[in-house]
Amino acid sequence: MASVALASTSMTPTSGVSAAKRKFFQSHDPYVKYHPSNKAKATTNVVRKSLSSTSTIFGSAFSPRSYKNKRYFVACTSDGRIAVWDPQSAPSATSSHDVDLGKPRSLEPIISVYVGGGTGKNNCVLYDLKFIQISGGDHLLVASGDPGIVIYKWTHFEAAIAIAIDDGEACLSPKKAKCQDPSSIQQPDVIKPITSFQPHPSPATSFGESVEINCTSYNESDGILFGASGDVFGCYQWDLSTERLLGTFAGASRFDGGGHRDYLHVVKAIPENGMSSRYVITGGEDGNMGFWDGKNRKLIEMINIQTSMDKNKDLVTCNTTSNNRSFMSSSSTPWNNGSNLWVSSVDTRGNWLAVCGGAENTNNISLTSRSSPSTSGFATLWHLPSRTFTSGCVTRESLNTVVYSDSLNCFVSGGNEGRISFWDSTTMVHSGRSWSSPPATYTVSADPESNTMVVGGSGGILDCFADRVKVSQLQLSS
Repeated sequence: MASVALASTSMTPTSGVSAAKRKFFQSHDPYVKYHPSNKAKATTNVVRKSLSSTSTIFGSAFSPRSYKNKRYFVACTSDGRIAVWDPQSAPSATSSHDVDLGKPRSLEPIISVYVGGGTGKNNCVLYDLKFIQISGGDHLLVASGDPGIVIYKWTHFEAAIAIAIDDGEACLSPKKAKCQDPSSIQQPDVIKPITSFQPHPSPATSFGESVEINCTSYNESDGILFGASGDVFGCYQWDLSTERLLGTFAGASRFDGGGHRDYLHVVKAIPENGMSSRYVITGGEDGNMGFWDGKNRKLIEMINIQTSMDKNKDLVTCNTTSNNRSFMSSSSTPWNNGSNLWVSSVDTRGNWLAVCGGAENTNNISLTSRSSPSTSGFATLWHLPSRTFTSGCVTRESLNTVVYSDSLNCFVSGGNEGRISFWDSTTMVHSGRSWSSPPATYTVSADPESNTMVVGGSGGILDCFADRVKVSQLQLSS
């Protein structure tokens, strides 16, 4: 079935800033943003052929049960698209192969929505995508990136999916004497966001534009949406019911100096669960992890990952090669003084918090590249109520994402080596790996109702796994 491209009307998104984020936070000089065209966020020295797209898939999620009682897979891309697939319809790797390449055929999306409007490429990069459920039971699709935060009703997507699927089935039905050309099929109303949020105009830009929201998190108990931004204001806090900005915290603009010293990659709201306060966790380019009281935006504790690993080196294992030792010092210390760590992703399982990221030797590596023998990464595990470091591992690749898989009862991470790694959920011991098609992995989504997991990143190919075995592929063409 052919993929249907739909337009999404919204405010005209501001294009991503092309000035120097890391240097700005140090000296207010222009900076180079880690966009796909500039080896976005992290790159890889693994070269793969026959990639179907120049787009990078940064965020993804499984939908709630939808049309025909299915859970769809939804992803956002570096060219401003939100794409929807039915993973169960993907050709099996064991039953359907490309005649020429001997590889599993890939399934195109059912529909693709361009957030910036129209059906062509634009400068709107989307970094994160999540489903949330608000009071009253409605499910919302939250996408974030260069345009800030754009929020849709999932029912609007369901309507477009229903038309696309029903028209596709009509084309295959023997009762139909004639199938319409897909381009002539009447589409539903243009999918419109119900609201959108933008961060403040930023002093990091030449003309005072807003910068991107890299990650969002929703606290269902009080209806608060958090957004981790690429500016000095740090984390934004919106009341979703009133669409009002409540405030900002965690940024370099804090007068008391208690915020992050650089821009944020991730935020995660932790609802009250036997703990004394409601946590909001932030992580960013400065290598720090912040714990905040979500009610009053007050700092509880700021933890430096490198310092914690150095102080607990007896709890840290090492999974690197000799080529990655340039930013490792003696065996008694995981990192040397020339190393720079950043926090990429966090996820939880009960009282356990997994934190992953990357590191580079700033003495030997350009700021515009994160793919060299001087880069590496880390995966760490923390006891959430006590905020205590319990174990960690130095990895040979920088890690971009970590999620917990219920069906596997482990954490799964993806980085810059074209593979995903599996980690014990209570010890963070590396328990295996599986090779994947994307040279660099930026998103891993585990279906909480099955053993299905989808891995995406650079190149436009997504791998579908059942348990730890790759069984099919999804494709995003240019």
